[in-house]
This record gives sequence, structure tokens and C-alpha cells, in this order.
Amino acid sequence: MSLSQSGRVDPMLSFLFPIVFAALFVFLLVQAFRMMTLGFNMNGAASLSRRQDRTGLITTHPELLDQNGDITSEDLLVVKFPELGESEAAPA
Repeated sequence: MSLSQSGRVDPMLSFLFPIVFAALFVFLLVQAFRMMTLGFNMNGAASLSRRQDRTGLITTHPELLDQNGDITSEDLLVVKFPELGESEAAPA
């Protein structure tokens, strides 16, 4: 705050502070609604992308393929964390 020679608050600052505060409040309120709208729109897009792959093909991780490009028949290494409530893996 700017104090004048007599130790009082500058009247110009006491006039500008509520205006700046209100403008900043309105700006942040509009931004919050914009962000919420973007979030709601993304939820719909995310559910669409789960149903349909962008290529239209079934995607297989390359780690699951052998040298010939076929899905491997090897046993896969699985890590379980029993302290998180996961059950033990059943033998295949």
C-alpha cells in the first residue's frame, strides 16, 4: 500500500483495489467454467475412443509377438501385489 506523507492510505489505491479484485474474480470464474466444460466434453470423447480404435484394427502389443509375428505361446511373467488386495495368480 502506498502511504502519503501524513501516513494515510492513498485514495486512488482504495478506489482501484475493489475494481481490480472484481475483474480478477470474474476472470477466474469464467476460466473455471471453461475448464469444467472442457472436462465434461473430454469424458464423452474418452468413452468414444474406448469403444473404437483410431485405426479400426485390434491392437496387439509387440512384446506378445514372436519372430513370425504370431502371438507367443510362452508363459508370461506376472507381478502381483498381495498387500493391495490382489489374489494369487492361478497356474495356467
